[in-house]
Amino acid sequence: MSSLSSPERALFQAALELLSRREHSRQELCQKLANRFPGADFDSLFQRLEELNYQSDQRFAQVLARSRLQRGQGPLRIRRELQQRGVADDCIATALEQLEVDWYARAVEVLQRKFPVPVSPALPRERQLKECSRRQRYLAYRGFPGDAIQWALAAEV
Repeated sequence: MSSLSSPERALFQAALELLSRREHSRQELCQKLANRFPGADFDSLFQRLEELNYQSDQRFAQVLARSRLQRGQGPLRIRRELQQRGVADDCIATALEQLEVDWYARAVEVLQRKFPVPVSPALPRERQLKECSRRQRYLAYRGFPGDAIQWALAAEV
């Protein structure tokens, strides 16, 4: 630490301050620090943070994926958010695999939590279709793939 110049030390401390609150992807951290430290050497900062195991895109992906799973989000939405935050595809794939979740069963759970009463066969056909479409859109918005959505809708009947 003593080998760092004053601006490098300030940059390192600012990065530590952000990382002490929550995990950040490399891209997020760079964006947040770039405004305060224009022209800073971020490559050496990230090299040092990774050597000390203070910043890891893989760990960030795991934490975010687990958090989004608990919120009832599906794999497509989780993947998209991680991509937007600059996480590499291999880290994303590993994080999703480590969740070890049955996305079909998860889609059923999310659907039942939002819509505890199944679509009644006593409803007019048009109304049934409208309600099924509504449930399908809900699961699609949550980030579930089409086959998991169809599975969940079929399990509801």
